[in-house]
Amino acid sequence: MRSGLRSRPWAGLDLGRFSVKLLALQPGVGGARLRAAEVVLPAADAQPDGAWPAESLARAIGECFSQAGVSPRGCRGISIGVAGPDVIVKHLSLPLLDESEVAPALRFEARKHLPFDPQSMVLDFQILGRFPSERKLEILLAAVSHEHMERVMAPMRLLGVEPDIVDAAPLALANALMADHETEPGAHVLVDIGESSSHLVLFQRGQPFFTRRLDFGGRHLTQAIAEGTRVPPEEAEEWKLAAGADQPGLRVDWDSAEMNAVLDALRNDLADELRRSFAFYRTQGTLPEPLRMWVSGGSARLPGLAARLGELLGIPVALFDPFARLGRPDGGRSGPQYAQAYGLALRSA
Repeated sequence: MRSGLRSRPWAGLDLGRFSVKLLALQPGVGGARLRAAEVVLPAADAQPDGAWPAESLARAIGECFSQAGVSPRGCRGISIGVAGPDVIVKHLSLPLLDESEVAPALRFEARKHLPFDPQSMVLDFQILGRFPSERKLEILLAAVSHEHMERVMAPMRLLGVEPDIVDAAPLALANALMADHETEPGAHVLVDIGESSSHLVLFQRGQPFFTRRLDFGGRHLTQAIAEGTRVPPEEAEEWKLAAGADQPGLRVDWDSAEMNAVLDALRNDLADELRRSFAFYRTQGTLPEPLRMWVSGGSARLPGLAARLGELLGIPVALFDPFARLGRPDGGRSGPQYAQAYGLALRSA
């Protein structure tokens, strides 16, 4: 019975602003079997604030499970991500405590570090390390408002499903990065480019954990293309999606007006934000030279984007693709847009 339960997949769900991504990992002989699906959310359903009605998300989630060939109740568990400007992640130090003592102590400690009353927020934590010689614990505290949590849970409840784990997006991305590069020394840096914003995650042993939400996303690239080529945003978005497809239907040339517009957006917006973030981090901890970075997200699929960003920053930048490690689920698909879902799928209880 136990063996059968353990053989069932664990699913990670990323509820993005552009699409819903599902990645399920099913244990098996010779390694985990990968199932993945992505469903684009209909723009017509978007609310004025850019959010999506619970009903639209529920339909997309159900379609993802159907496309992936798994059912919510057939999974051993489901992890879901929570993201947004009101999701707070803090790196804290506590006295060396037993596991059972951490949560009560953290509820008291959180008052010193959160801008809101902890009673109005859902708190979770992850222990980064125990240091008996220094009598301390290094902990990541994640907090989100009850209202935000209810919005995340609403589409799942419409499907009659209760997630087993709710994880902050930066922590899920850190899990994804460390799973692939855990044995490598130095700093681990990942930039996940979302639709309306991006997450920067920086982790290295013995140094502060750092995460920052950047006001830059795929829609900024679409806007830059539209302005640079004088076409409607819908046409610019269509071009961007075609250029980043697994089998591009057009020739991508960095000397073209479209890609020059992309390069300008990377230079003037994302690269500058990253430089400022690294400069701020150096006031708290040290960074190795040269720094290495990975980039993920749907827009990272644009051919050569990682290399161009690396040239602007003067550091090596590589594409982060979970499928490169796990094996591609159906032929030649790439998967940088599944970085968060991958990190969530790794959080099996």
